[in-house]
Parts: sequence; C-alpha cells; structure tokens
Amino acid sequence: MSESKDLIKEAFVSFFFLGRAPVAPGTFGSFGSLILAYLVVTTDNKNIVDYSGYLLLGLSVVFYYIGLQIAPWCEEKYGKDPGIYVMDEVIGYLIPIGFLIIFGVDLTTNIWILSFISFRIFDVLKIWPAKDLENMKGGHGIILDDVAAGFQTLIFILLILQFNII
Repeated sequence: MSESKDLIKEAFVSFFFLGRAPVAPGTFGSFGSLILAYLVVTTDNKNIVDYSGYLLLGLSVVFYYIGLQIAPWCEEKYGKDPGIYVMDEVIGYLIPIGFLIIFGVDLTTNIWILSFISFRIFDVLKIWPAKDLENMKGGHGIILDDVAAGFQTLIFILLILQFNII
C-alpha cells in the first residue's frame, strides 16, 4: 500500500510525471500547467468558462495546500527543493492566467506565449522577493518563489498591455 501511496504523491508533485523530464523539468511542469489552463479556458462547458479565472486560482490554492502536505515526503525522498517537484511551477503559472481572465484580458496566442516565457524567466531569475521566499524551509520555500514569479509575470503582462506593446 505504501508503494501505491508514494506513486500517487509522486504523480502529484511531478504533475503526472512531467517532473521526471531529464532536462528542464520546471519548463515541462510549466507547460503542463499551460495545457491545463488552456483546457479549462477552452472547454465547451459555459459554466466552467464563465468562472475559469476563479477556477484556475482555486486550483492553485488547492494545489498549494496539497503540495505543502506532500513536500516533507518529497524532500525526504529526493532532497531539498527537488527538480521532480514541479507542482510549484503549475501553481505559479496558474496565477497570472487566472487573474488575466478575471481582469477581462483576451488570451490571444501572444499572451499565452508571453505568459509562458516570462513566467519561466522570472522563475529562473528569482527576482526579489522570490529568492528570499525560496530560502524558507519546507513546502513554503519550494512553492512561494514560484507564486512570486507568477505575480511578477502578471504585473509584467499587464504593463505590456497597458503600454500597447503587444
């Protein structure tokens, strides 16, 4: 039974094993999050589409809570802030997309691409306060730097839109 529980935990933290990618697991996890967000936004179910921004933000909160519970197991098994743990990228990427939808931004192809690339850049660069948040202990340290990258991405895209750059 413990093996199957471990498999479920690993499937969660690696976002269906995308975190097992041999290179750039964070990018794969972010791309998985993009696909999830795109599927939610483009579903034929009008009830979901009407509330898709709130749904994505709600998912990020639920994933955060579950991720905190599983983080000690993951760090014990794989070490501090392990690469396999890409649920933090999923959480972080859902934040700008959710808010952009709530703010009424038309999610054009350019916005999808810009949000993905800018999120990855902010996540890798760890611009303040992300680096400080990453240094926190446990699950908060694993996840909060990506939450910061998500908000940095949101601000960046809103500025780009405000100044009609795209």
